[in-house]
Amino acid sequence: MDNNISAWLEKADDDMLDDFDPDEDDSDGDVLDNPENSDESVENESDSEMSCSDDSIRNDFRGYNKGEYCTIDEMLEGFRGRCKFRQYIVNKPNKYGIKIFALVDSRVFYTVNMEIYAGKQPIGPFLQNNSGASVVKRMIKPIAKTGHNITIDNWFTSVPLAVELLKDYKTTMVDNNCLLLSYVPKKGKNVMMLSTMHTQGDIDPNSGDKKLPEVISFYNMSKGGVDVVDELKGEYSVSRNSHRWPLTVFFSLLNIAGINSQIIYKSNTDIVIPRRKFLKQLGLDLCKPHMVRRQSIPTLSIPLRQQITRFSGVISSPETGTGTSGKAKCFYCPKKETRYTVVICATCSNPICKKHTTTICDSCICNTQIQE
Repeated sequence: MDNNISAWLEKADDDMLDDFDPDEDDSDGDVLDNPENSDESVENESDSEMSCSDDSIRNDFRGYNKGEYCTIDEMLEGFRGRCKFRQYIVNKPNKYGIKIFALVDSRVFYTVNMEIYAGKQPIGPFLQNNSGASVVKRMIKPIAKTGHNITIDNWFTSVPLAVELLKDYKTTMVDNNCLLLSYVPKKGKNVMMLSTMHTQGDIDPNSGDKKLPEVISFYNMSKGGVDVVDELKGEYSVSRNSHRWPLTVFFSLLNIAGINSQIIYKSNTDIVIPRRKFLKQLGLDLCKPHMVRRQSIPTLSIPLRQQITRFSGVISSPETGTGTSGKAKCFYCPKKETRYTVVICATCSNPICKKHTTTICDSCICNTQIQE
């Protein structure tokens, strides 16, 4: 398993972005929900850190071949520090935090695109429209003109958006009609659904006594992508308490990168590994180049060098420094007993002092080689 992950990591950068076109601009969408758009008031924020992750996230997460069905929803990264665009969402576990819009594959839960909700910006390069329709059109750029379907909730939904996604963004649909469906699951409750993928409000035969329309059954099947990603992030998280919001966003990116990497690994190799073991081996493989570099430090202690060798499996001799006399430091002497020597081992080429040298004649060497 360890060798498989290591080999896959070496090839990942070359293999994953072969079919990705960064100049592709339009988008696509499908199953939509209906009601009114709501506004969330936020104080102005002019800090240029707003766009720190925009392009990098989009370029790094787009290289995966997404499934047919995707969903757009909001994440809330828990944060109680000082931040002008901090949000309060009552139905989220953390209540207060940084809101991030996410486009997620509804079947394998791969995160395709993300955008921080930074509130209303002053006139300038960071000014953009934060309406639900504008957010959807920005989020679906990675799946433009590919025939995908998107599922969104009532905050994003509007009839003009549904028509525009179908007409201008050329999503694959049966025809050009929009289906508006009303369903009353119980007295006093009315559910409105808007879809450009379905053309009729047929009852789903698999819904049993509930007699749910196919539109609602499809919505229930595909709406939970972002919520599942939130759940996976909570199981194994690198997050730490912090009063700096960029660090909170960075922790979220690391958690999502761990989820996405396992999805790509499973897709490329068909090997199923428990997530805990995958993340552990992934961390070791990412740390391995740094550990190997540390082994070359001449002043590194022997216990630490041995520990690095045990984790990395690589044995390397340090770069031996030279004193004023041109002699090298003994490889085996501890730091407080450093000795300089000109003697080098004939087998491993490590410098050795008299204390760590054993004298053997040529005849004994020949006899040892014959016996071996």
